[in-house]
Amino acid sequence: MASVELSERTNRRLLELVESFDDTAETVIERLLDFYDASRGADKLKSGDSSPPKEGELLPEGEYWIPILQILDESGGRAQGSEVIDTLEGRIGDRLRSRDRDLLKMGEVRWRNRARFARLRMKELGLVSNKSPRGIWEITAKGQRFLEEEGV
Repeated sequence: MASVELSERTNRRLLELVESFDDTAETVIERLLDFYDASRGADKLKSGDSSPPKEGELLPEGEYWIPILQILDESGGRAQGSEVIDTLEGRIGDRLRSRDRDLLKMGEVRWRNRARFARLRMKELGLVSNKSPRGIWEITAKGQRFLEEEGV
């Protein structure tokens, strides 16, 4: 396993991002990297990057974020998760790659499963609520700000 030395200042900043007792430096850094990846995905959407995907490549998870947040925003801030995913297909269907459409062993199409994971990452970052009733996806004020700043 690789190790990284941090300055005291950087370590303090990292500790400020801890959300639970289960968090480690690695989980906090992973959240930051996920957020960065999502921002890069948003930048590609804005710039119209149409570079062809590499063979076997999946649509990056970050490219699910803005469409999911837009769907929630358009639904008055909250919606059934299944409705969000059904609507999402119309928004990103033309960008999905062949592997995204594979059927997983559990019987679900890969992209639908990845949409749920995208929601989980957004929940970890506070973009969608972690207090919503089961099956309900709800955008937070932080998610609204992210959408305003990164949305297309």
